[in-house]
Amino acid sequence: MIPDALQSNRRRPSDFEARTLIFRRAGVRAGIILKALVILALMAAVFGGGAYFAYTLFIEPDQNLKRETAFGTPTPPPDMTIPEYEGCLRLKTDHQWVDARAAYEHFLETYPASTKLDAAKNDLGEVNMAIYFSGGASPDKDAYVIKPGDTLARIEKKLKAPGDVIMRTNNITDPRRLRVGDTLYVSHPDFSLVIDRKTRIVTLYNHARFFKQYHPADWTAPAVKGNPAPVAGKVTEIASFKNGQRVAFGSRDFEDSSHWVQITPGGYTLYTNPAEGGEKVATGIALSASDMDELSALLTHGVPVTIR
Repeated sequence: MIPDALQSNRRRPSDFEARTLIFRRAGVRAGIILKALVILALMAAVFGGGAYFAYTLFIEPDQNLKRETAFGTPTPPPDMTIPEYEGCLRLKTDHQWVDARAAYEHFLETYPASTKLDAAKNDLGEVNMAIYFSGGASPDKDAYVIKPGDTLARIEKKLKAPGDVIMRTNNITDPRRLRVGDTLYVSHPDFSLVIDRKTRIVTLYNHARFFKQYHPADWTAPAVKGNPAPVAGKVTEIASFKNGQRVAFGSRDFEDSSHWVQITPGGYTLYTNPAEGGEKVATGIALSASDMDELSALLTHGVPVTIR
């Protein structure tokens, strides 16, 4: 126990000192509270950010999918190119071949992302074939009037065009029956062929412009691996067959024959679908009988081929 004399000698703090002590203690408590609030804020930022990330990554997409499922698949926006395509189709239907060709070529160049792109290519192929084999005048054909003494061989030299092309594009079946005064219309094509191994489409170009595309009936050509560089090749031979025997152009059996178009590098021979009477090829590309009739008439030895 402290003696009364000592207690009486202890100095009591002044009012100022007491208030200062109270403020100090309050400051300590405030500091502790502030630190706690900072820690809580940091925890909220960390865990709250993680929660937001989890919500954005997992929860929100799932909720959106449920909403889409509930209301059905959204209707895609209308294709604004359809009226333009229908205008091209009307020209084709009316057999306005030259105008239709110009309209389709403009469509392909202007609307490469159209939903009607493939249909437009198929239509343009039909239009080009109609013009090429029409036997009539067109801007890309030369007119020649048959003169006395003309033979197919002489006309070939004069026009610098293969005889079989002259016959086929003018619907001539017998070259001995050329009549003086008749007019022949001859094209001067510059064909090239592209074989696309990814899309499995064979495309014919004329003067580097799209001419027609062909969809194979069967594909046993070498498969593509990775993204190989294009391979340059050419047409090496065009052969026709009937009952397993080769037949010549202009012969009696040629009309009902099947065809091969042999190409280098090997493995990409184009041939008439065996289901339509064609001769089977070990590795190659089978096309319909009508497609091969066209290609055997259009292509000649040396036509460049790109395999990509």
